Amino acid sequence: MSRLPVDWAVKMERQPGTGWSVWMQRSDETLHQETRDTLVEALEEVWRVLR
Repeated sequence: MSRLPVDWAVKMERQPGTGWSVWMQRSDETLHQETRDTLVEALEEVWRVLR
């Protein structure tokens, strides 16, 4: 989490029966959302797409 820029928005939710949903939005307003079995997997995938 410390690698995330301070001006990015981040939202994490546990979705019943489907795992974790992570939503991130960069300062240029580009956003992406992923749902994975674990929080770490969802965070890593969103980070990979947006950086």
